[in-house]
Amino acid sequence: MRRFHVASAFALVTVLFLHGCASVDPRPDYEQAQREIRQTTGQSDVHDPDAPVLTEEEIADVLADGLALDEALRLALLNNRRLQAEFLGLGVARAEYVQAGLLANPSLSLAFLFPDTGGRVRWTADLAGSVAEIWQLPARKSLAQAGLEQRLLELSRFSGELVAATKTEYFESVAAREARSVGEASLELARRSLAGVRKQVAAGVATKTDESLAESQALGVELAAQRTQREEASATRKLAALLSLEVDLLATKLIDPLPTPAWHSLPREAFVEASLARRPDLRAADKAVAAANARAGLARKQRLPDASAGISSERPEGGGESDFFIGPMGTLELPIFDQHQAQISRAEFELAQLKKEREALIVEARQALWAALDKAEIAARSANLSQEQLLPQAERSAKLAEKAYQLGDTTVLTLLQAQAAVQAARRTLVEALLEAALTRIEVERAAGTPINAATYTTP
Repeated sequence: MRRFHVASAFALVTVLFLHGCASVDPRPDYEQAQREIRQTTGQSDVHDPDAPVLTEEEIADVLADGLALDEALRLALLNNRRLQAEFLGLGVARAEYVQAGLLANPSLSLAFLFPDTGGRVRWTADLAGSVAEIWQLPARKSLAQAGLEQRLLELSRFSGELVAATKTEYFESVAAREARSVGEASLELARRSLAGVRKQVAAGVATKTDESLAESQALGVELAAQRTQREEASATRKLAALLSLEVDLLATKLIDPLPTPAWHSLPREAFVEASLARRPDLRAADKAVAAANARAGLARKQRLPDASAGISSERPEGGGESDFFIGPMGTLELPIFDQHQAQISRAEFELAQLKKEREALIVEARQALWAALDKAEIAARSANLSQEQLLPQAERSAKLAEKAYQLGDTTVLTLLQAQAAVQAARRTLVEALLEAALTRIEVERAAGTPINAATYTTP
């Protein structure tokens, strides 16, 4: 009989040990995250934590002949250190899920009692584990699974924001470089005009007032050119930071220009509803509610008193009828002071809070998407107006002013004003094109996915 009890105890310990043998493999989570990110960003190359990172030589090869927008987006999704850190967070979430499926380790207690009269030592041994965890296990795993899925969707949302920010800084840099070119051309023109006025003053054709006006214009244009240089440096540094590059991008050519301000009407309601259904942050909010619901269910199960069960064995002092005793043992918590009412209430309040926050997020996302669509359409029309009418009109006026000045029909002040209007129109066009590009990016950010040509419908 004693052999049977010992064998049973050994079998129980073996089963518990095998149940505790669990490994953490986040590979399926990485692959799911990559699929989500590809859908959110429209990019095929996504960071893989198990693959080697880009080397300095590979990055140098990308930048050797300039940096295109697609190359910048690829570098962002492969090389951004914060994105890489977020991927490792999936490993943390997977480890938490595995941990949630494990039972707590059993406890072993030993006692050795020495008789004061001498003789054989009496000892007792108890092996016990929590029984309450058995019915808590499904709720714990459900809670951890919801947290893992929420973390995955948050990673997808982070990647979408990273792509949007990369596009923004790329176009900001392009616009700053074009503005710098316009500023340098304006400065050269202002200097030539100043030199011409000075010659006219020397010849007695123009006055000192005309010369003073030309000098003021040249100084203002020079200050504006310096401002564009600062803006170019700032935008380019931000772009390099998003790509996690340690090289200087100021000397790197940005290949893609500001996009053409083309915009077509969208079926608004269908587009908004589809966007709300696929936005990662809204889906993550759903998972957060599911996690809170699981947390509340776990809290309710913890209302039951904690119970432990196990095996107790004892070898008595000499002189007894038996040399060894073994049998089941158990302990039961007495819920006298703490009946878990506070924990249950807290979990229920958190669940209600997250539900309200999700409702608010849906309303805010809908309004943000409508506002982004409005801005994008207006910005596209403004850019087209600047490109098709404002700049051509300013250039025609400048040519007429130049001819009139050569014929002596107008003053140098009028000529300078007409030339300054051309440069102002060029700066306005750059700003309008940038605004059109940024508002389109804002639509993509609010929609949670890139807008492709197939998304448009003919107005």
